[in-house]
Amino acid sequence: MSTIVALATPLGVSAIAVVRVSGPAVKDICKIILPNFDMKPRTARLVNTFIDTLLAIYFPAPNSHTGEDILELFPHGNPFIVRKLIEEICKIPGTRLAERGEFTERAFLNGKIDLTQAEALGDLLSANNSKKLANARKLLTGEISAEIKTLAENLKEVSALLELEVDFAEDVGVDEDARRALPLRKVIENIQRHLQSLKKRFRVATNELPRVVLFGAPNAGKSTLINALVKEERLLVSEVPGTTRDFVEVPLHLPSGDVLLIDTAGLASEAQSNIDKQAMQKTCEILEKANLKILVIDVSIDLPPEFKEWEKNADMVVLTHIDIACSELRCKDTPSGDFVPATPLQKEGKCSFNVAVPKNTGIKELREKLEDIFFPKEESEEVWITSERQIACIKKAEECVERALELLSQSDAIETIAFEMREARNALCSITGEISDESILNAIFSSYCIGK
Repeated sequence: MSTIVALATPLGVSAIAVVRVSGPAVKDICKIILPNFDMKPRTARLVNTFIDTLLAIYFPAPNSHTGEDILELFPHGNPFIVRKLIEEICKIPGTRLAERGEFTERAFLNGKIDLTQAEALGDLLSANNSKKLANARKLLTGEISAEIKTLAENLKEVSALLELEVDFAEDVGVDEDARRALPLRKVIENIQRHLQSLKKRFRVATNELPRVVLFGAPNAGKSTLINALVKEERLLVSEVPGTTRDFVEVPLHLPSGDVLLIDTAGLASEAQSNIDKQAMQKTCEILEKANLKILVIDVSIDLPPEFKEWEKNADMVVLTHIDIACSELRCKDTPSGDFVPATPLQKEGKCSFNVAVPKNTGIKELREKLEDIFFPKEESEEVWITSERQIACIKKAEECVERALELLSQSDAIETIAFEMREARNALCSITGEISDESILNAIFSSYCIGK
């Protein structure tokens, strides 16, 4: 087998880079590229080479990520240095550049991880919130793998009982009543329930951030509110209405994950120009794709005529400029001296927030509300399945088990039941990669980056 090498960190200038090498030529590479390198396993050594002074760590087989000899090099993150280093390594006979996901593929082929754990690496790399990250870590430690293997073992035992009956029924005189006495139905029904439970734990994997769209009248304070939420002057703000013409996306980093705040052009009953018309049409299109719609209302001026209609379409109402004095028809004074919107703005069941950006009033509470909406705390820590391939295998196994249960009452269906049990077990074994198809493996590992 050839030895592979790749950059394991992103391209570009950085303090350090990581170059990973795996395969039988690692010892030769150490002798040629790293003079006087002490190949003590899993010990970082500073080595002077003709290219750079770098750290090197040697992981001997089979106690390495891929199960092969691995060398990890940490040169300075100058792209020219990295390129020269990889070029010199590739000059060693039997060494070549790695393909996408090839390090992970070798780890799978050498039995260091199973296929569910290999797929979990993809979830780990793409996780954009705490829940996804925690679930990916559980998958990577083999929680789902253990469940699948237990189920497959149960199916194997059922298959063995059935095949034993097929082989020796005539010799020992096992009749229909005796077969019914076997505890097969109960065992198979338990397997069926477990498969149904696994199927319910499927969640569609998506790397898209939740979309929070802010909309309302021109100059209501949408851009200013986004700047306050992200604690950065990301958007241009102006007293001139219509500053925002097209939608602008800004990521908001919350404690448990990220959401996408989307600023939109202001809405009005009539467009002042063709550009205004197009901008408002785009706002309406963006609202249709929103996960959360926030209506932003400036309480320092009269309510826009469209307020009631907009409020019906909103999931949340944010009232801005509450620090500015309002007319008596709009607000009432409180003992604390704060301004509270009058009842026309308070719709039963509609979540609303009062904010004053200059004083940072209400911003913390609004951030906390977004955290609660998109990342609620759950008591259950049950691991969920994100792979459509895995859930398809579970469904196939469930169909086989259902057919077996239907056939169980038929005296002449023992061989068919045994066949269904074998097919169900094969479906489960394909989840962990015990039974694997080359095209499936290529699809999984080619989706990873080079160096992983």
